[in-house]
Amino acid sequence: MKKLIYIFLFFVLCNVSFAGNSGKEKASVKTIAGKITDVTGETIAGAKIIINETGETFFADFNGNFKLSLKTDKIYSISINTIGYQPLEIKSTSLSLFSDISLSPLN
Repeated sequence: MKKLIYIFLFFVLCNVSFAGNSGKEKASVKTIAGKITDVTGETIAGAKIIINETGETFFADFNGNFKLSLKTDKIYSISINTIGYQPLEIKSTSLSLFSDISLSPLN
């Protein structure tokens, strides 16, 4: 009986260790650090950044800095908005486009 239990546990552990492995390589995740400024180069604190595909929301810090973690195999669009500036949406596969963002003031 003990032998049967050990065999059962062996198969359960094997299935758990291989669960989720479909033979495909997982996409790597890249962290993008950037800064949000206005057209004159002044930093914008507290701007809201939304990754449209996932709904994840980030905020720029007091100095306009932010960090996003994104998978490198996808196309993303991000929306940036804050009071007093025109909202901006950027869509790209080039994650470097998300690093330095300039917002225009409302007219």
